[in-house]
Amino acid sequence: MKPEDLIKILNRDVIKGNLELYQNLLDTTNEATDPVWKGILPMYINFSKEEKETFLKFLKIVEINTLSHVLGILDGTTYAEGIENDFILTTENDNKKINEDLQDLFLGLIEEE
Repeated sequence: MKPEDLIKILNRDVIKGNLELYQNLLDTTNEATDPVWKGILPMYINFSKEEKETFLKFLKIVEINTLSHVLGILDGTTYAEGIENDFILTTENDNKKINEDLQDLFLGLIEEE
């Protein structure tokens, strides 16, 4: 697998897929049992259309920053306390290391959108 392909899949499934899931849940859920959902749901329901759009944009930023941070850790460009060794990310059929520029590739893809 090429690093670029992995990044496109992660963007599709992690960023876009999760954001779509959260938006659908927020738009269709009237009651919740989870304490976090119980807290956010009444607020979201009362948001104006513009406020809902802004809230979802904020969620997207959080998702992008989180995935970028994880990719930086995997690339070895972001420090994480307790991780002393470099990661070597390969696929089952190819031993070529693919985690050297994942964070940069991901952020480049996000900028293109």
